[in-house]
Amino acid sequence: MHFSALEKESRRTLLWVLVYLIPTFQAMLPVEDPDLWWHIRTAQWMIEHGQVPMVDPFSTYGMGKPWVAYSWLFELLAYGLNSVFGLMGIVMMTLILSLLIALVLHMIIRPAKLPFILEIGIMALALGSLKPLITPRSWLFSILFFGVELWVLFHVRRTNKSVYMWALPLLFAIWANFHIQFLYGLAVMGFFLTDIIVTRLRSHRSTDYIFPTGRIVLIAICCGIAVLMTPYHYHMLRPIIEISTQAGAYSLILELHPMFFRSPADWMVLALTLSGFYVLGWKRRLMLFPLLLILMGAFVGFRARRDVWVVILAVVAIISEFRWGHVDCDSFAFTGSRIFAILIGVVMGTFLIGVNRQITNPYLQRVVEQKFPVRAVEFIREKDYPGPLFNNFDWGGYLIWSLPHRPVSIDNRMNVHGDQRIERSLATWSGGEGWTKDPDLMNARLIVAEVSRPLVSFLREDSRFSLVYEDSTAAVFVRKDVRP
Repeated sequence: MHFSALEKESRRTLLWVLVYLIPTFQAMLPVEDPDLWWHIRTAQWMIEHGQVPMVDPFSTYGMGKPWVAYSWLFELLAYGLNSVFGLMGIVMMTLILSLLIALVLHMIIRPAKLPFILEIGIMALALGSLKPLITPRSWLFSILFFGVELWVLFHVRRTNKSVYMWALPLLFAIWANFHIQFLYGLAVMGFFLTDIIVTRLRSHRSTDYIFPTGRIVLIAICCGIAVLMTPYHYHMLRPIIEISTQAGAYSLILELHPMFFRSPADWMVLALTLSGFYVLGWKRRLMLFPLLLILMGAFVGFRARRDVWVVILAVVAIISEFRWGHVDCDSFAFTGSRIFAILIGVVMGTFLIGVNRQITNPYLQRVVEQKFPVRAVEFIREKDYPGPLFNNFDWGGYLIWSLPHRPVSIDNRMNVHGDQRIERSLATWSGGEGWTKDPDLMNARLIVAEVSRPLVSFLREDSRFSLVYEDSTAAVFVRKDVRP
């Protein structure tokens, strides 16, 4: 191979390594997500009781009320990895899922046969947009499965071979046990079926879809039945209804806020969305399925930042239909040797990132101690202070895990506590007017408080409570009539 050609190939291979390391940079971080802990505790509860919970066992308010642990399979996976490998297992899970998402994105865009610079640019934009979502959450499975679904459906659109669609019922059966956002996937199936029916009604001679409509209807029905193949069956509808009717949560919870366009990732999402609409306009004909797909993605993604992945994957899939049609358009052929070189580069890059960030179990545990009340919990266990417990919204999940025999006053499960309780809790911990009338605080005998919260300064002066422990992260108050 000529030296200049070898240099060009090496440079391009290196660029692909760097693109695939984009999610790695985000995945290889300390575990700071407050939701993870109640997920792990839920799995522990399931193992102890040999069943999934049907009522809430973790909070004072929700105790005995119906509750669906809709991510039960994710919870068992996270618990198993944490039990065997510690927090490193959680980091590795996040890393592997993020790289699989990157691979699926690449599989979606690859059929477009775009020029190298355009293909790698779109991939970098898409992965950069997804970076804020690369956390140890069950939504990573939704992103992955949604991407697989789009790859299948757009492959069927290009080839008119519907055999791949028979894999979708199995996909949905797995998806429904990992995360509740399989609902987006069902909506996409509805859009695909609608496009087929409308196309057939407009022209019986259309060559857009040559396979029988009845077959697609049957597959769609199988997908709908597949999502009921969980331990909860039709009870899976309960959290969907609960969450969809909680309008107030969108103004209270940070991850449900819209994009504020204060970070590069938000602007990347906007650029990709505009690109998707541009490609649809370039086609100069109505394509119902891609249009419905990007409209749904734009609606949910611009409404809540945690759902931007829907519009990102939708845009990448739409761009995949923008084929250049040139055999010599400077695309990058992924030969076996090139794939191997990229794989080695990603493995080495991941290792170096881990070493540079000191991603080890001792370091990860130290970060947890700085973020959550680890030492305060040890003190409470030692003194065996009784509840009822009063805590803030962000620490509820960790306390569910670390103090399993003391139900929390509130935690991150929005559909359990509702808008009013979340709003009241946030106001109380901010020291807002009426904090003395908070019934959870008034009934509490044990308070675990983040020292930076304004409420702590009021509790120090409150004659009903005594400060029994304090460190740089947490303070523990007990009612004065309580003795260890």
